[in-house]
Amino acid sequence: MDNKEQEQFSNKKNQSLKSFSNVAICSIACLLLVISVLLTFMLTSAADRSYYQKKLDEQQAVINQMESLNKVEPTLSGSSFEKLDVLSQIFDQYSYYAGQKTEEEMITAVLKAYAEATGDLYAEYYTEEEYNQLAYENAGDYEGIGVSVIQTTCEANGFEYQVFQVISIYKGAPAENSDLRVGDYIYCIKVDDTYQTIAALGGYTTAINYVRGEKGTYAEFAVLRESADGKMESIEIRVIRDSFESVSVTSYLSESDPTVGIVHIAGFDLTAPKQFKEAVLNLKAQGVEHFIFDVRYNPGGDLQSIKAIMTYFLQPGDMILSAIDRNENVAGTYVAEPMTGFGDYAACNVSRDEIGMFADLDMVVLCNGSTASAAEVFVATLRDYGMAMVVGETTFGKGIMQTYLPMSWFGDYTGYVKMTTYAYVTKCGVTYHDTGITPHVESILSEEALEYNFYVLPQSKDNQLQAALELFQN
Repeated sequence: MDNKEQEQFSNKKNQSLKSFSNVAICSIACLLLVISVLLTFMLTSAADRSYYQKKLDEQQAVINQMESLNKVEPTLSGSSFEKLDVLSQIFDQYSYYAGQKTEEEMITAVLKAYAEATGDLYAEYYTEEEYNQLAYENAGDYEGIGVSVIQTTCEANGFEYQVFQVISIYKGAPAENSDLRVGDYIYCIKVDDTYQTIAALGGYTTAINYVRGEKGTYAEFAVLRESADGKMESIEIRVIRDSFESVSVTSYLSESDPTVGIVHIAGFDLTAPKQFKEAVLNLKAQGVEHFIFDVRYNPGGDLQSIKAIMTYFLQPGDMILSAIDRNENVAGTYVAEPMTGFGDYAACNVSRDEIGMFADLDMVVLCNGSTASAAEVFVATLRDYGMAMVVGETTFGKGIMQTYLPMSWFGDYTGYVKMTTYAYVTKCGVTYHDTGITPHVESILSEEALEYNFYVLPQSKDNQLQAALELFQN
């Protein structure tokens, strides 16, 4: 090998050694980095574990102390409520949002959740205030302006508005003495001296609360009304709110046959028996010979109300329904008999000579899938006694009863809990719960009829009503 070749070999060897040295240095550096990271992670994790374990130990000590302070023998409320007290104290001490709810609000929330969690679909806890409101409504006592409305839309001057259309004005209610008319569209409501549209107020639910209100205050709103030239004009209305009685029963003549009277029962509150009796008697005085009792979209109501109304049709001692407990024992039977109530229930009184006063009527009953509870008792009773044909759709299927129980025993937190206590059967002896009542003549609302809100559906477009009318013609 000559000198030149030796020099080249030496250079290559040096380059290889340098490359190996660089690789070794990088490898060692990476290894040291990994070891450093692992060591840091282990030290950090150990420190974190130590920190959080210390916190957990501190919190456990607090829990132990709270449990020892609250440890008492089980009471009527049960030991679970004592555990809730411990949980409440933990939240008070550690929660970022502690103090935003009062103790009463928290207990109310717990009781409402407990009722819902029982599996009873109709169970509910009501505060004293909520229960009183229910009682007022069941008695038919309201404060406001006294109108029935439906939610819809209305076009005026190139704009489409969310509106409440007035479909009825209650007799004797404050609105009866105002400039408001049936058919008007409420589209603006005055709030804090400024008229705002229903949409601007956040929609129908929020807006309707601004129309309702306490006795002695004013409801101010603007309505759209079609003028003589066909244009929509805006009219401001001002009504002083007052007490009024709800309207549960409305009646009118058939447009195609004046010998047929139609009685619509919206619900069985405590005003219904008196209004029902007056409606039927008024129609008979007008020469009506045939009756259609419409309980479509009727959700039910009070047991005494439906008992009073059915007593008008039955003979003394005739069964209306029997209540069945969870062990399938008959807990009570309700029959047609004189009724004497007090307070709000005086509206359901039935004298002896009023029993069976409507037994000989020629009648048809209209129902649908929203006919429920007490309204189904109405349908089933007239069906079971062979007094009426049933037209429409299979009913909702709620053959169970609820009871309100006072919670005066629950410390300072008074209120009422509603729970299902009985199932019931009518004269046929077979429950319709979860199955509903099948009509004799099935009739489903047509697509044309469904384009209307039910409460403004023209008689001529109501094919279920027409099916009922045909039974009299045949």
